[in-house]
Amino acid sequence: MPEGAPSIIDVHSHYYPRWYVDMLKARTVIPRISDDDGVERFVIFEEEETSGAGGRLITEDYWSLDAKLAFMDRFGIDQTILSLGNPWLDPFDEAEGMEVARYFNADAALRRKETGGRILGMGALPGLGVDNVATIVREIADTEDLYGVITGSRLAGRTFDDADLNPVWAALQETGVPLLLHPHHGSATDELEGFGHAMHVAVAFPIETTVALARLVFAGVLHRYPGVRIVGSHGGGTIPYLAGRLDAGWRSDPNLVDRMLTPPSEVLHQLFLDAVLYHPRALRAAADLVGVGHLMFGTDHPFSISDPEANIAAIREEFTAPDAVRVLASAALELYDVED
Repeated sequence: MPEGAPSIIDVHSHYYPRWYVDMLKARTVIPRISDDDGVERFVIFEEEETSGAGGRLITEDYWSLDAKLAFMDRFGIDQTILSLGNPWLDPFDEAEGMEVARYFNADAALRRKETGGRILGMGALPGLGVDNVATIVREIADTEDLYGVITGSRLAGRTFDDADLNPVWAALQETGVPLLLHPHHGSATDELEGFGHAMHVAVAFPIETTVALARLVFAGVLHRYPGVRIVGSHGGGTIPYLAGRLDAGWRSDPNLVDRMLTPPSEVLHQLFLDAVLYHPRALRAAADLVGVGHLMFGTDHPFSISDPEANIAAIREEFTAPDAVRVLASAALELYDVED
């Protein structure tokens, strides 16, 4: 890595501008932000609404760049690529979604100059309209100081195997804009009730990511668009562990074999994964699937699951010094084309 380059880059960290918070406070249905005498809480899940907990407390870590910089200083993080967190722009209708996407992306492009290059902005997509999403992808590619884009497990309201999304994959391939896949609702939530938010972040979110990536692969997207750069959050869920079962499932279904002439495991290395995994052996499984050059450090700040100290320690324990450097910084420098 060039002398003077950042030694730790966080590719998975969230930010909710105050104007966006105010838009969610105006909502009366989930997802929304409640305000009880100045105490703001994020309400995303039905259980948060009905259990009496009232949602997660919002602190300045959600919306303050000064708080984000202080967090980075506390853990020795040199640079952060900052993304909007869920529910992103999903709550807005088609026309408003385009308007808010353009406003958000123009605002996010200011992060680099505002923070002297320590914080970089990531783009956001409208929640509806395939052509709208493809258009915004191209606009993000043409916007100086925007780095990649984030999405939930659906694009324009469609699962990743939907053939109607081909214009989006084409736009991502043509522009090279990295797409960070992040869960939103969680999967199997009925089976995980009774543990509040803990089961969602520990189990439901990685399952949602797993399903989205499996749909992407079984639909042949990575075969048809090999230049698409997908970043699977939370280590890609359980994809590193299930790669062999994806192959077995593919072999068992003649329709899949006709659609995709090589097994899933032969394209999974095209994925990029974040390293928000907290455990050395989990990191090893992810690296063995995609290579250390496709594995990147993240924190998931400001959410409660964030533990950068444990993650940095696990990375340095599991990998040799040169490989740890790649995971902690140089892989992100290369993928996001960050200038030194």
